Amino acid sequence: MKERIKTIVIIILIVMVISISGVYAATIISSINVGYSNESSKLVADNVQDAIDEVYDKSFNKELITAYEYSEQEPKCINGEEKTCVKTDCYKKGQTCEQGTVIKYYVKENEYHYFYVLRDDGTKITMQQRENTIRNIAWHAGEQDNSKGPTTVLPALEQATSTWVNVNVLEYTPGVTTLYENANTGCAWNISETSDYKIRCEANTYTNSVLGKRKARARMITVQEAAATGCLAYKDGSIDKRIIPPSINAYNQGSCPDFMHNYLSNSKNYGGSYNNDTVNENEEYDSYYWTMSAYSIDNINAFYVNCVGYLDGFGHTTDIRSGARAVVEIDK
Repeated sequence: MKERIKTIVIIILIVMVISISGVYAATIISSINVGYSNESSKLVADNVQDAIDEVYDKSFNKELITAYEYSEQEPKCINGEEKTCVKTDCYKKGQTCEQGTVIKYYVKENEYHYFYVLRDDGTKITMQQRENTIRNIAWHAGEQDNSKGPTTVLPALEQATSTWVNVNVLEYTPGVTTLYENANTGCAWNISETSDYKIRCEANTYTNSVLGKRKARARMITVQEAAATGCLAYKDGSIDKRIIPPSINAYNQGSCPDFMHNYLSNSKNYGGSYNNDTVNENEEYDSYYWTMSAYSIDNINAFYVNCVGYLDGFGHTTDIRSGARAVVEIDK
């Protein structure tokens, strides 16, 4: 999409130069050496290449994307739809979007979704959809063997996002390609009394021999990516009295930022919102969403992000109130 727009802009600029000069024969223009007078235009650029980039920013980006500064404090901007949200142009070249930035993005013509920024490396933005993209689906259905990988949920997510032509095509091999910190698909948490219950990933529970190379518009979040936002793991048998209400035995309940567990069951009690836009009020809301990562201590569980804001391993064949959220990349 971006390259098509740039090509159109180049053609228009060539026609402008030819028309002004009175030359109607074939003309070759070097964008490095050729300048133009912009006295009567609203462009800031004073050379062809910068003009192309500027027109792209004013057309493609303006049409497809709107970004808002994320804030859990007053004035809040958690969903991206609050009147208190402040716009930002961090998605433009030369700027950086902070983690959690709310992105309203047209994934294709006449279809947009809200996303949260996971990271911005200066050239591309990795972001996760605000709501669950698909619902009520198992990680790997049918048998208690997480060494097979997310064979049920991942293809379903890929199919659901296959028409999202305005996001990058992702090519990777589970267990081989580093999607964040490492390529390991088998993860656990530190279970000593002094641990802060951060996730560690030290094994490949499933590899390319199971799922093979992926080529799709979206993927699932890895447990490392979720942990990088601040999500910690479930600690059984402890109560952190700082968390209200303290009735749930989860030491790290609420460790995730609100944007990570927004639009899940009960998320409104922890700073988020119910999924009123896409789920009937009389239906049960999703309680969690799957990560890409298997639980390496046993073959029964896979990691998920819970509605009250922590990471845990859960039975991977479960398909009730479970879902997955699209992680996509866009170029800056």
